[in-house]
Amino acid sequence: MRTLLALTGLVVAALAAGYFLARGSEHAVSLGRPPGTGASTQAAQHTGTPAASRSVEVWFARDGRLVETVRTYRPTRKVATAALNALLGGPLAAERAAGLVSEIPSGSRLLGISIANGVANVDLSSAFESGAGSRSLQLRLAQVVYTLTQFPTVHAVRFSVEGTPALDHAVGRGAYASLAPSAKPLPGEWRTLPPAPLPALASRLSVWTGHELLVLGRVAGDFYLASYDPRTDSWTRLASPPRPSRAGPYRIAWCKRALLLWGQGFFEWYSPASGRWHAPAQPPTTQAPAVVAWTGTELLGWVGSGGAAYALDSDSWRRLPRAPVAAARGSTGAWTGRELMVVSGARAAAYQPGTDSWRRLPSLPEPRPGAKAVWDENEVLVVTGDDAPELGFGYDPDANRWRTLAPMGSGRSHSAVVWSGSELLLWGGLTGFPGALAIPPHGLAYDPTADAWSPLPQAPLAGRPDPAGAWTGHSFIVWGGSPGFTDGAAFTPAG
Repeated sequence: MRTLLALTGLVVAALAAGYFLARGSEHAVSLGRPPGTGASTQAAQHTGTPAASRSVEVWFARDGRLVETVRTYRPTRKVATAALNALLGGPLAAERAAGLVSEIPSGSRLLGISIANGVANVDLSSAFESGAGSRSLQLRLAQVVYTLTQFPTVHAVRFSVEGTPALDHAVGRGAYASLAPSAKPLPGEWRTLPPAPLPALASRLSVWTGHELLVLGRVAGDFYLASYDPRTDSWTRLASPPRPSRAGPYRIAWCKRALLLWGQGFFEWYSPASGRWHAPAQPPTTQAPAVVAWTGTELLGWVGSGGAAYALDSDSWRRLPRAPVAAARGSTGAWTGRELMVVSGARAAAYQPGTDSWRRLPSLPEPRPGAKAVWDENEVLVVTGDDAPELGFGYDPDANRWRTLAPMGSGRSHSAVVWSGSELLLWGGLTGFPGALAIPPHGLAYDPTADAWSPLPQAPLAGRPDPAGAWTGHSFIVWGGSPGFTDGAAFTPAG
């Protein structure tokens, strides 16, 4: 009698005893039929991944539990076949280096797959059941079940080996709760935003004013501005800056009563109260800032030479002293309530307005170009990066030292990142490793107190790099993204 059939009695007994707990709240990304090539359904891939490729979840194991990874595939109607073949191929070198293993024996082949009435019928070669102890066999079955039930048309899997039924019933994720990832999704709900009165933007930034979201973006050198009010669940198109066709990087900030726009060779601000843009005094540098922050009294902008500060009430500028760290592409920073902390690669510094001086900070454990930084009231958390690193860092100003955060489980780049008051929330972007970056299936949440990451529930949006994001005090709003997405959604954590 086949090993798999011998295991059937164990599975049934465990289900009867209540050992396997249903995990109905944990659903993987819904892919279904392969998405089209339009910008509204799927973002183009970045950094070495063919623009025509898509991504799927593939489930391996680490420390005896299931672990999700993401793989890309060429467009095909046989998405489930592509996912299973990626699974049977085993972990890649970078995944093995991260501790991922597969309990599925090398040489296992997919002989056939069909899907009907929510059940995937899978036929595997005899190598699949070789050398299997009870725990190993449970994990290899679970790897297949989790990989296939990411699709909305599959709720359970029925196994065959060389054409002979191996289990007398179909099994779903609930049968493998003891092997499931230890991190449960952060409780909460997503809702879709109404359509925004904005074109497809090549770049976009957003700020929260205290009662509405302002989204400012640019396409072909022209800026567009709109506001979203959660109280009425409605958008309003606002006046665009009067001077069109400007190139180069730019940053925005909200300060008391105005949206400040600081770009390469220009500075202006918008008043929601009057609905007008204003041409204020210009900064003492033509460089666009790498980081901006509103302190409560003035706008700080860090540029390569040090930067400048703008006082809205007096419409006046002052130069900042020269910084010990030069701003570079991919620099980041955060306002802590007392100082502006900036990071460039592995180097860090902090500017204190009270003393009008900079101080050099200890270097990060590793460079993080392209990272995002947020202040959590205790530490500056630096996460993500150009190469989708799995590890982030936290800087404690009182102790003047860095710590390494718990691994994400899957790294991120080009994501929207906010601080909610209790967790760092992250959505969108890319995951994987250089040369094979893919769209991740869900966002992530980080709890600094527990030093633990958990997935966000699946959003009602297609994944994409570079969405605009903001925290409203109640919800995490994400909108747009590359290339040319114009939809958005809001995630409200439970409680």
